[in-house]
Amino acid sequence: MTIDDLARQSQLPVRTIREYHAMRLLPAPERRGRVGIYGLRHVQRLELIARLQRRGYSLAGIRDLLAAWEAGSDLTSLLGVPGQAALDETPVRLTSPELTARLPGLSGKLLRRACAAGLVQPDADGFLVRSPALLALVADGNAAGLPLAEMLDLVGTLRSELTSLSDLLADHVVDRLVPAVAPRLDPDGIAALLQRGRLLLLQGVASVLADRLSAALLQRADGAEDGATIRAALERIRVGAVADSSGRIWNVAR
Repeated sequence: MTIDDLARQSQLPVRTIREYHAMRLLPAPERRGRVGIYGLRHVQRLELIARLQRRGYSLAGIRDLLAAWEAGSDLTSLLGVPGQAALDETPVRLTSPELTARLPGLSGKLLRRACAAGLVQPDADGFLVRSPALLALVADGNAAGLPLAEMLDLVGTLRSELTSLSDLLADHVVDRLVPAVAPRLDPDGIAALLQRGRLLLLQGVASVLADRLSAALLQRADGAEDGATIRAALERIRVGAVADSSGRIWNVAR
């Protein structure tokens, strides 16, 4: 199909498709003389971009994701496999009414507590939400009947522990890793290494955290009054699949 055909099928303006080309989000078309010919892989790529945008990823973040995928990283979760690859989120700026609509009851003392926990930050006439996913987590927990104060404590604990971990990792990178490669790489090479490393680190942290959190919950369930309920719930949400080196997904016996 031509670029006009692709635009009609994807319901996007032609100029948007050209912008995606300029940002290296879309593979180059096959050339037939002076005409670019597009196919199914271009349709699928546009569908993937739209799906990631709906999840809150910026175009720059999607570009980094696709670059890592094409370099061999395991990003099959974003192509239909349950789960989600770890990427930095796009911060969201909300007015006070919009924040209240997403999280009713967040006012006064609780709002100050949310700011202290790092869930929201005062910004101009509203609030900046660094992680929309954490805001949704707190809102879901509160809607399910969990005290808002307890959910904010969870976010505060997470932020505190991740800050400590980030300090340790930064020390390792600055004191040991960068000096080891600096003699062999120019600034552009170091920047490229850090950019790819950051993305892969985010993915790895999500995978390891998911694994360790499940193990910790199972361990705590052994001595908990509702331990059987916790175990049953964890079993229902377990991924239960692995991929081989070709990316093919296999179910794991339960």
